[in-house]
Amino acid sequence: MNRRKFIAAAGAAAIIPRVSAANASEGKNEDDAVNPKLAVKIELHSATDDELLFLKQMGLHWVHMDFGDDAPYEVIRTTQELLGQYGLKIHSALLQTYRSLRIQLSQPGRDQDIEKYQTFIRDLGRVGVFSAGIDFHPGNTYTTQMIDSPRGYRVREFSVEDFRQKVEKQRFDRTYSADDMWANYTYFIKAVLPVAEKANVRLGLHPDDPPITPMNGVAKIFTHYEGYKRADEIAGHSPYWGLTFCVGTWSEGGTQMGKDVFGMIRDFGSRGKIFAVHFRNVSSPLPRFHETFPDDGYQDMYAVMKALRQVRCTASLIPDHYPGVVGDGNRRAADAYCISYMRALRQRAIAEVG
Repeated sequence: MNRRKFIAAAGAAAIIPRVSAANASEGKNEDDAVNPKLAVKIELHSATDDELLFLKQMGLHWVHMDFGDDAPYEVIRTTQELLGQYGLKIHSALLQTYRSLRIQLSQPGRDQDIEKYQTFIRDLGRVGVFSAGIDFHPGNTYTTQMIDSPRGYRVREFSVEDFRQKVEKQRFDRTYSADDMWANYTYFIKAVLPVAEKANVRLGLHPDDPPITPMNGVAKIFTHYEGYKRADEIAGHSPYWGLTFCVGTWSEGGTQMGKDVFGMIRDFGSRGKIFAVHFRNVSSPLPRFHETFPDDGYQDMYAVMKALRQVRCTASLIPDHYPGVVGDGNRRAADAYCISYMRALRQRAIAEVG
């Protein structure tokens, strides 16, 4: 298998031998209809044929696709077709346009950017993509330093003290209050959600990582359960608005989040409003944490998987922000480690819950 870049282009699908029509159209196994789905995130312009074959060999059927800054309909359509040759299908998609400062800080030109994102949502609906991920934290800092974990892998660390004393600075020409950010978010979601409803595409809102506010002169509004509750109300409790639930981010907040991980799953998951899950663990809650492999943090990830199964959640779950291991330049060993662990938890949860 060659290392040709997996770049969607009209006619490219003919290059790859086709699997049977039944397998290509199905893109899932029978358990996926009633259980959490296993997936990985891939980037359109970096995945290769070999890597897609690897995902097929790992038994995956779903991906989260990052389309970068631009995704014309033909790119989305052909990407879905190419993935189908490996028994894969896009379950959640990203287009970075929603992160435009013109949208998130209410700058001139935001309506043009919103229109581009609306077109993306319509196009996802045309090819049967279930959901799209969004977040809303333009002043964010994710990391204060990289460290070697106790197990010897290099990971992101965040310390509130280090951020406030060494890193934080005014990022934009003025500060943005919580009222400002709520107004900007509301404008965006009121413009995009009706399009998503008509396209049969769900919008999954990711929490602010790390869950502290403000950061760099900008308030963050999705650092607590109350923020999500308000966002649900703004969306009119639409079934097309819900969560990209990042277990890692919520675990970072610990007891300061209003509801813990399991409370969020019971609340939103039981109402069918968890569309995607970032199945991630961390060493401890704030004020300081580092990221870990899913089996190496403080959160009980089997209990998380079991809770998802108990509320009959059918979201797609991806390993997220996980470290690499020595000699693993393409991260396949780390991928296989996380996927295998998640599959084992999923199988046990299905067997236990029934």
